[in-house]
Amino acid sequence: MKLIRYLAPLGAVLMAACSTFSVSNQWKDPAWPGPPATNVLVLGITKSDTYRHVFEDTFVAQLQGEGLKAEQSYQQIPAGASSEKLSDVVKATGAQVILTTRLQRVEQKLNVTPSGPAFGGFYGWYGGAWASTPDVTQYDQVTLETTVWDVNTQKVIWSVTTESVGTNNIPQTTQDLAKTLIPKLKADGIIR
Repeated sequence: MKLIRYLAPLGAVLMAACSTFSVSNQWKDPAWPGPPATNVLVLGITKSDTYRHVFEDTFVAQLQGEGLKAEQSYQQIPAGASSEKLSDVVKATGAQVILTTRLQRVEQKLNVTPSGPAFGGFYGWYGGAWASTPDVTQYDQVTLETTVWDVNTQKVIWSVTTESVGTNNIPQTTQDLAKTLIPKLKADGIIR
């Protein structure tokens, strides 16, 4: 299975995870015939077992809450598993699609908020100089890539990139990501 080549490090994905997500790109295979999947295998791509477990458990719970059958991959697929092992596990789950998420990039950003000039002679200028000092904040912008694969064809049928400001609250971040993506998956007819 060619899916194994996508098992790249995602450790920073949830370590520098995001609190609110915006979708920056989205694609659906227009030739995919469907029907919407009712059985999903969830695969978080990361070197951290903890982050992977949190990610997969959260997505599975959210998908099951929508009435779908969903299963974590970590119980059966070790990180970096061989193609043969991966193929056997996927077949055994009966999943129709595989949902994967991985880190695409982390960029350090600066946000500079300037203030206007002060007037009124030296005393007005002096007080205004303190007030007009710009606020500078540094943050990490995290970009994640989530891909859905059709098990039968082994092809990508849906892909989205999301962006957010990094945070260390992994459980909340993963819930936010699931709440962003699951409605999109439903609206696009990828899942029931």
